Amino acid sequence: MRRFFYDPGVQEIEEEILITGPEAHHIRNVLRMQVGHHAELFDGNGAVVSAEITRISAKEVVFQVLSRQDASNAGVPLTLAQAVLKGKKMDLLVQKATELGVHTFVPVLTRYCEKSSRAGQQLERWQRIMLEACKQCRRPIPMQICAPLALHELPLPEEGHRIMPWENEAGTPFSALDLGNGQPVLVLIGPEGGFHPAEVGYAEEVGFSTVSLGPRILRAETAALAAVVLAQQGVGNLSLLS
Repeated sequence: MRRFFYDPGVQEIEEEILITGPEAHHIRNVLRMQVGHHAELFDGNGAVVSAEITRISAKEVVFQVLSRQDASNAGVPLTLAQAVLKGKKMDLLVQKATELGVHTFVPVLTRYCEKSSRAGQQLERWQRIMLEACKQCRRPIPMQICAPLALHELPLPEEGHRIMPWENEAGTPFSALDLGNGQPVLVLIGPEGGFHPAEVGYAEEVGFSTVSLGPRILRAETAALAAVVLAQQGVGNLSLLS
């Protein structure tokens, strides 16, 4: 069944939902859906609406609400702070982090990461990729994506776990962490060139625990996905993704 997002404060009138703009164009001209076709509509706050198309015009598609359900149980918040990577690797991570239930995605600027003057365009692209991934995996609440921040600007929650997988950590495996206390988790992943020693020192000063992801040197995007899965398993969120 096709899936679309809508703004409940703007597009919902009693038991009708009006889809406009690019989504309406996609429904009408690309998917060629017709009156009587059904779809799932998400309001971005946890509500999942089963609806049927009742009218199609040049500017909008009108759905009649058939049923509603609440799917707002998002589990323990997990934030992935990822040093900006080259090319389309960040696109891949945004997509996969969405599918794996990451709550917040923070692009981080470090000494050895990819530098770009197109931060605004990239953010818009990542938002589009994230929303498409939400539709594909039936995620009812979108992942939050922040604008790129310098490492020292990274917001640090007062409580929770701060974890930094690091290739030079040999004493503490990720599996040694006890994440089952229900507190939020912040995972920090470096760029292709790794963290500068000064950045490692800063991270440790502000409470990050360095951990190992195993004996092999992983690509940055592989390390990020491995760490997310391990963290989600540690806090018990994987059961919510099944």
